[in-house]
Amino acid sequence: MPNMKRSAQHLETSSKRRALQPVSANQLATPPTTPEKKSVIDLGLQLSKQGVRKLDFSDSVYAKAKGVFQRGARDETRDCLVGREEEAHKFTSFLKTSIVENKCNSLYISGPPGTGKTAQVNLSLDRLTGGSQKHVYDLYSRKVQVMRVNCMTVGRAENVFHEIYCHVTGQNHGRRKTFDDVYEYLTSGCNVDSLVVMLDEMDYLITKDQQVLFQLFQCASTLKSLVFLTKLVLVGISNALDLTDKFLPRLRSNGYTPESLQFLPYTGEQVRQVIISKLRSLVDKENADSMSEIPIMHPVAIQLCCKKCAAVTGDLRKAFDICYKSIELVERQTKQQTAVDKLTFANAPKVLINHVAQVCAATFGDTSQSKIKSLNLLQKAVLCCLFNHDRSSSSTLTVNKLFDFYTKHTAQVADMMLGTLRKGEFLEIISAMEASSVIVLASTSRTCTGLVDVGSKSVRPNVSYDDISRAIQDVGVLRRLFNHSSI
Repeated sequence: MPNMKRSAQHLETSSKRRALQPVSANQLATPPTTPEKKSVIDLGLQLSKQGVRKLDFSDSVYAKAKGVFQRGARDETRDCLVGREEEAHKFTSFLKTSIVENKCNSLYISGPPGTGKTAQVNLSLDRLTGGSQKHVYDLYSRKVQVMRVNCMTVGRAENVFHEIYCHVTGQNHGRRKTFDDVYEYLTSGCNVDSLVVMLDEMDYLITKDQQVLFQLFQCASTLKSLVFLTKLVLVGISNALDLTDKFLPRLRSNGYTPESLQFLPYTGEQVRQVIISKLRSLVDKENADSMSEIPIMHPVAIQLCCKKCAAVTGDLRKAFDICYKSIELVERQTKQQTAVDKLTFANAPKVLINHVAQVCAATFGDTSQSKIKSLNLLQKAVLCCLFNHDRSSSSTLTVNKLFDFYTKHTAQVADMMLGTLRKGEFLEIISAMEASSVIVLASTSRTCTGLVDVGSKSVRPNVSYDDISRAIQDVGVLRRLFNHSSI
């Protein structure tokens, strides 16, 4: 009996299996594909040129003038930047002394953005190396390697040692190289007398313990000249004026103080000289004597541009942008009246003071409305809560209190439409709003503890009530946050 039951169960199971097998009979024999149509090519078909637009590579005087003010444009005929003759001489003397005397050395170059630090160093190095891309150069009767590193691109600060090692060896190594590998290479040498390393944006190498920067300056100290067969000449460039004193206090105690070179902001007269020099370069040498006037731009327009930039930022790049946009504005106006390709530097309409004033108003006219317009939704929501609290209370508001108020207020009014912000995310928003000059943070404590506690700082708006009220009229949730009574 048990055998009969087992056989009956086996028949029942096998029949079920057979019932499951024919499923493929209902499927397609081949995978489904989109049917293709036969394409027919008509070789005699003529294409219509009505919708075809050619790229405008104009060779007009305005196009040439805009070219010299583009960022990255370089004047290959000069040995130094206009207005930076003294800084160029000091940098070249530093390199020459370090290479000729065959010693380790370091130079820290600082200055605000747009003062020509990187441009001048690159120009001096190009003049020194002849602009070639050799692995080893013969400079001052010595074999020298030159490398340039933008520290923004190295990722982690420790990766700079890997970049240096790969450059000096000329090979890409799979294993990540460290400070010890670079130190060993400099100690053993490799038929190279000096290694010049330019570190642009060096403040990106700042770590919590400042170990990377300390090791770099340590290797470039003159005390290592007796240890290294290949001398390291380090050139660091940064916008921070007091980087070595503020972040590397161990340098002075160990005798690793680098030389310093400061690039001051451009004065109005220096900016004027640079602009005139670039405009003069547009005219051929044959025509320079016969043409005494400055081409393309009127002297009064140049003067206004220089004074504006020198008074606001001292950034030369901002002056170039104003010149570029002013020339572009005149070009558009001239195209409506005549063909610009037939104009010359002698008869082309010039950039006048009203053109520069119009561009400056758009460039420096950073009103409250434009500041608020650049904020995202959450930043505007925080700003609305800040105004709401100030309207209902006269007490000093700290960042921590504003976070509590924002959390409670949005939960009541916005019905969780804005989501929930964590404390860290809220502090990031506050930091971004302070950078945009929408709010002002101030310390509430008169004692200096050395620790920066953003939460205890007072916060107040830096835009007007009417501006924020007009900016949020089209967003319902922001209107409710702004107008709702918190009491």
